Amino acid sequence: MAGEINFSRTEMKHLGVATAAIVFAFSLVLHSDEIFVQGIYSPMFLVDSLVIVGSAFVLHEELGHKLAAQRYGCWAEFRAWPTGVMFTVLMAVLSYGSFVFAAPGAVMISNTRKERFGFSMTYLSREQIGKVGVAGSAVNLVVALVFLGVYLFFPWSTLLMGAAVNAWLAVFNMLPFDPLDGAKVIRWSKGVWLSVIAIGLAIMYMVPM
Repeated sequence: MAGEINFSRTEMKHLGVATAAIVFAFSLVLHSDEIFVQGIYSPMFLVDSLVIVGSAFVLHEELGHKLAAQRYGCWAEFRAWPTGVMFTVLMAVLSYGSFVFAAPGAVMISNTRKERFGFSMTYLSREQIGKVGVAGSAVNLVVALVFLGVYLFFPWSTLLMGAAVNAWLAVFNMLPFDPLDGAKVIRWSKGVWLSVIAIGLAIMYMVPM
């Protein structure tokens, strides 16, 4: 049914595994000196990473692409990529926190849905495809601005890093090449495409990584 929003148990398991992997990997990157030089690992490292990666990765996929696709009647669920999960952790460990392979999974989208009495097919227009594509980056920009606003009252450096990472992810995904989202967005609206890039670059300029 168009507009139906749902999360299956299978999806939650896949999302949990992928998020755990990428949060741990980024904790090694963000605190590489303490971990690999001083030999210290604190649970707070996971908190920092969860704030940054949780907003940039999980919200981009789940509150962006997934919800937008489901609102148009598509099947959309996150699936972890086992090889990607393994490499996400291993590369961060083996590189001593200098590199992370951040591809533990993605939201899978199909215009075919299983219904009670068979299957149904949803046909998306170019505009709808573009809106699904831009949804992830739009979420990242909103989160980045929220982080900047909160930072004005609570100057926690992790908030600035979170804002920068979200802005960078929004801009990166607008590169106009398939399979990135930018290719879908620019086919629909060059104005929206340019606006997302402009806002993202402005945030990155204010908060350089």
